[in-house]
Amino acid sequence: MGRKQLSYACGLLVAGAGMGASPVSADPNLKILSPADGAIVQAGEPLPVQYEIRPKPGGDHSHIYIDHKEAGILRRKKATFTLNPLPAGEYTICIKVVNKAHTPIGQETCIRVDSQ
Repeated sequence: MGRKQLSYACGLLVAGAGMGASPVSADPNLKILSPADGAIVQAGEPLPVQYEIRPKPGGDHSHIYIDHKEAGILRRKKATFTLNPLPAGEYTICIKVVNKAHTPIGQETCIRVDSQ
């Protein structure tokens, strides 16, 4: 690998190094309002997730996921969905806008929480 390629590769690694700590937000029209990214939540208690969605064209409704596993379907554009209690641990909560066939349209946002 040449010096220029090595420099570019190192730059990509540095640029991506903090990506795991920040929320994924492909579109500012899709927001998880609460809990905040990085929040510590109560283990064993239901977890209310407040959200606001303005779907792109083709978006019909949304799905909510915990660590890539579907946890529910969101039909309202602004509401609170209560997740089942989470055991202690770290989790990624994502909302994805989907079409009528339940296929993601590329609009999503994620946060991380620590259940203690």
